[in-house]
Amino acid sequence: MSVKIIPVDSRKTRREFVGLPYRLHRGHERWVPPIYSREMNYILPRKNKHMAHAETACFLARRNGETVGRIMTIINHNLEEVGAEGQARFCKFESVDDPAVAHSLFDAAEQWCRAKGMRKLVGPLGFSNQDSIGFLVEGYEESPCIDTNYNYAYIPTLIEDLGYNKEVDYVTYKLPITEEIPPLYTRLIERVTRNDAIRVLEFTNRRQALPYLPRILRFMNQTYREIYGFVPLTEPEIRSAALTFSQIFSPPFFKVVLTGDNEIIAFVLGIRDFTEGVIRTGGRLFPFGLATIKRSQKRARRVDLLLGSVKQSYRGRGLDVLMGVAMLKSAAAEGIDHFDTHMQLESNTAARAEVKRIGGYLYKRYRIYRKPL
Repeated sequence: MSVKIIPVDSRKTRREFVGLPYRLHRGHERWVPPIYSREMNYILPRKNKHMAHAETACFLARRNGETVGRIMTIINHNLEEVGAEGQARFCKFESVDDPAVAHSLFDAAEQWCRAKGMRKLVGPLGFSNQDSIGFLVEGYEESPCIDTNYNYAYIPTLIEDLGYNKEVDYVTYKLPITEEIPPLYTRLIERVTRNDAIRVLEFTNRRQALPYLPRILRFMNQTYREIYGFVPLTEPEIRSAALTFSQIFSPPFFKVVLTGDNEIIAFVLGIRDFTEGVIRTGGRLFPFGLATIKRSQKRARRVDLLLGSVKQSYRGRGLDVLMGVAMLKSAAAEGIDHFDTHMQLESNTAARAEVKRIGGYLYKRYRIYRKPL
């Protein structure tokens, strides 16, 4: 039976688009359902602040009347700020294990991008680095984190058979918690903190920390520019992202390094794992989903490190160690077993070496693909 591609342009097709993964992954071990309301808002221009400077198209694949695949394409005009003109992105790709379905979806996506003058298609990448990026290619036996892809193992094969090649890999480390701080780090911290003007700001409650969320996102706009795929956030996007983080972040795992005049020069933001709660609710926040998710965070023994950065002029001076030791101490006090370092570029050898130095080991790998158009 032939595959039919249809655009997502109505309430019915939007519901099909958002609902497809819940059906395809039913019974998929370790898969964490996305938050349904967030997924719906992602494809609605009136809800998604990123669409103010982007063009998008979503497609469904149907066969014999059944929806069997989907894909979303994005042209983010803010990419021109970071020298990525002519690059389109794909995301939200889901498919049954059938090359014909994958071919039909990507053919539609590529044609749409060519018609818009694009020269390259990369993905999975969303509007910004706060979206899920990369397909999982190693670590299927491990539990996923929120906002990371946990795809079927056949998905990378479908992509590669269509002529897509590796663009970059992101790696994730598991870092067991230990109360023993390496002597080298102790000496380094003593040297860094001799300058009384530099201090680590730590938080015991949400009220103290909330004003710093938009500040660290603006700081991130300055320091993330050299990171692959980064798109600077606009002020509306910063406010939206800060609101999202305010609902899930864990104050003990938010550290900000300040100078004497209160300039932010480094930060790290982590959250207690809440995937157990999301699985139990099926990705629905209402009527009781949010309460279930928050209860699961209290029981969690893993912290996911979502964001972190050091101002360029302060790199190599031990601020990452200063924050890392503070995080380790908080984790030990909170009964945490391990950190998930979230995604680090494979090429970031310095950061990877620091994680390995204190006992971390690589346990997941995610791949972004590319294809010239």
